Amino acid sequence: MNFCIYCGNTEGLTREHIVPFGLSGTAVLPKASCPTCTKITQKFEEEVLRGPMWAVRIWRQLKSRRKHQKAPDKYPITIIKNGHEETINLSIDEYPILLYFPIFPPPGLLAPQGYISGININGAATVSFGPKPDEVAKRLGAQGLKITQNYKPVPFARMLAKISYCMAFAEGALDQIKGQSIVLPAILGKKDDIGMWVGTITEPIIKHSGLLHRILTHRDEEKGLLIGEVHLFSDSQTPSYGVILGQLKE
Repeated sequence: MNFCIYCGNTEGLTREHIVPFGLSGTAVLPKASCPTCTKITQKFEEEVLRGPMWAVRIWRQLKSRRKHQKAPDKYPITIIKNGHEETINLSIDEYPILLYFPIFPPPGLLAPQGYISGININGAATVSFGPKPDEVAKRLGAQGLKITQNYKPVPFARMLAKISYCMAFAEGALDQIKGQSIVLPAILGKKDDIGMWVGTITEPIIKHSGLLHRILTHRDEEKGLLIGEVHLFSDSQTPSYGVILGQLKE
């Protein structure tokens, strides 16, 4: 590239993964991110990859530059026995991983009523990896389980937008929009309005066997917008997300 795809800087450039390396992303833009923008994007990616998605990444043996050296050996889970709660720790092979994918409303640009800042959540889609919760409860002699997850909707939405933006850049699709991508300030944290541009796609979930992640870019002629679609863990029953990248040129 020889310039930062986020700010245009030409100094100290490093390669940029379209899908984060920690999600086993392989497509790379060479010399595409400056030190300042790299620090910004790495921070929100790490909040997600070393937060809610860490156990799934280990269980699915996704890539890690540090080989998951700092990953927990055990994961806490609260079991309910005879009306009493007890917290125990399980290894990754024993742990019922529940990954919560936030259900966002439509982007605020399309449905502004009730939107103020950040991103709103209408609910969550829960996807199970590893041992099934009911099987774990039965093995432990428990009547129920409680799993606490540190939810990070804004970093997650910014990561989705970054993935979509990078893919559109790689495809040359950003040449179709007027000026700079309207989602870029939210990606870089210059504006707290990621919910203006990111939302969950409401169409029925489609599972794509053999495809870890599915990233698309398309023109919405009716709305006059360039739209990205990001479907992480698309080989599982996970929701897809739409990202508004910009207004189409006339």
